[in-house]
Amino acid sequence: MRYHIGCLPLESLVNCNHAIARLKARAPQLRVLVLPLFDVSGEDALGVVATSAKANSLYIACAARIGGMLTGFVVDPQGNAALRQSSVSEGKGAADVSILSTPYGELACLPGEDVAYAEYVRLTIFRGAEIVLNPTAEYADDRALARGLLRGARSWENFVVLASAGLGGDADGVVDIRNFGGETLITTQREAATAAIDLASLRKRRSEPWINYPAQLRSQLYAGFYERAARNRADAPASQDGPVYDVLMMQVHEKFVTGLETRDATIKENLDTCLGLARMFAMRPTTRLVIFPEFFLQGSTPGTLDYWEKAGIRVPGPETDQLARFAQECNVFLCGAVLEFDPDWPRRYFNTSFIISPKGEIILKYRKIQCADLQGLLNVTTPGNVYSSYVQKYGEEALIPVVDTEIGRLGTAICFDSNWPELWRVMALKGAEVICNPTSEIHSDRVTYWWAAKRAHAAENVTYVACANAGSEQFHPSRPVTAMNRGHSSLIDFHGRLAAHADGPGIIPLVGRIDLGALRRTRAARAENALARFRPEAVAKAYRDYPGFPLDCFLDTPMEKGAEGPALVVQQIKKLQAAGVYKAP
Repeated sequence: MRYHIGCLPLESLVNCNHAIARLKARAPQLRVLVLPLFDVSGEDALGVVATSAKANSLYIACAARIGGMLTGFVVDPQGNAALRQSSVSEGKGAADVSILSTPYGELACLPGEDVAYAEYVRLTIFRGAEIVLNPTAEYADDRALARGLLRGARSWENFVVLASAGLGGDADGVVDIRNFGGETLITTQREAATAAIDLASLRKRRSEPWINYPAQLRSQLYAGFYERAARNRADAPASQDGPVYDVLMMQVHEKFVTGLETRDATIKENLDTCLGLARMFAMRPTTRLVIFPEFFLQGSTPGTLDYWEKAGIRVPGPETDQLARFAQECNVFLCGAVLEFDPDWPRRYFNTSFIISPKGEIILKYRKIQCADLQGLLNVTTPGNVYSSYVQKYGEEALIPVVDTEIGRLGTAICFDSNWPELWRVMALKGAEVICNPTSEIHSDRVTYWWAAKRAHAAENVTYVACANAGSEQFHPSRPVTAMNRGHSSLIDFHGRLAAHADGPGIIPLVGRIDLGALRRTRAARAENALARFRPEAVAKAYRDYPGFPLDCFLDTPMEKGAEGPALVVQQIKKLQAAGVYKAP
């Protein structure tokens, strides 16, 4: 089914019937319309909107205050208030989210700033939402960029259409319609607009296993963190001051290990080259943090588990010992990511990032949670695949570690992790201020959207994100150097802005500046701190109850071939369709 969805940024409900009729005449395929959040009585707004809905045969979403509570509602073409949704942001306790089934898809309505919170939008997805309508009222300020990034991220990570209409007049009058793949269909201010929605394409995309973010969400893994955060958040730093320092994001060329006979020589060459390039920048007294990309020592050639037991890097091991000496010599914290073999986990290997202190100690080790195992690319093990044993061995906190240092509270996320906001939220709830992001992002049609999502995570969690990406690679000594890895290493500030950016691939030592005091002062100002207003108690139970992607799916038998992952995603999609969360195409 293909139809139009519209947004009308009115200043008030006066003469709204005329404005809606004009828009419907201009776009006769209009079936769903979003109006702003009005500063009027909700019951008064309902009456006016009901008249227009009946006159124009539309589903119309709007928001106002009903009984003192900010409430979104959807009026059906018969003039009935078919859906009412209290603001999750203003509520108390566990949130209850409603869905309206219509011929034009499963509709949810989140008023105001609710769509800025990944978990609140997830609540609608858990109930089967396909279209999220957002009546809002925004005023021009320095958070406008972040709001746009957040809307794009919500559509991208959920395969959901998101339509926002803001209040006109002195407010922004925002109109923003995002397609289920994150694409901007229309964004403007103070002008009515419509966009075509292809519901059949949305449902088909949700049925595909390839990079299906909602279907791969391990909700149970995150539930415990939300439950604990609801009881006790991490303490904020006592001081609103903090150090100002430089971070080096070392964009490098990677030579891939192609066999066990060349493994040691290739890793040594990569290691010597990386450290040689980084040294003169890392030795500067203002540089306190150095980040190398994902796969910077080995590349990521697929191989058997027997192969990776020999080709994998041990952490700690000879390679991290050399990195530790570099960190000591340069007085820096150092982060990188490698494919790790740990003898405690025979016939398995992990995609692992680590942080080494200026004393040469490994102070953090994180094993990638959202990895290429479910995409059919690598037979790597993730903590979710062996969840019970992993938590028994290390404790649940080891799944998403954060470490307190003299340059701030540090966490890490690796490449594909960018598409799961829960991971970033948990780090922020544990106090992370700078998230090191070793990554290996390639040229593809996905780059625009997961890049914007990463910037959204920085803004919604008030964190710096320091991304070091590979700038080029050589898959085999006999093959040419390519720039499959796109480069574009960046430092993203806590507003989601690019504070430093490499504008292409290649070998680039990118330096950016972190002002930890500025971040802490922003966190101390509640009006500027979306993280402080997040309510984990609203979502904890829903994450616990939702039938997310199963944990322990390779607990007893390691994944031998990457193709085993997508087959499990297909099973999960069928389970979600049977539960009514996904509609079959």
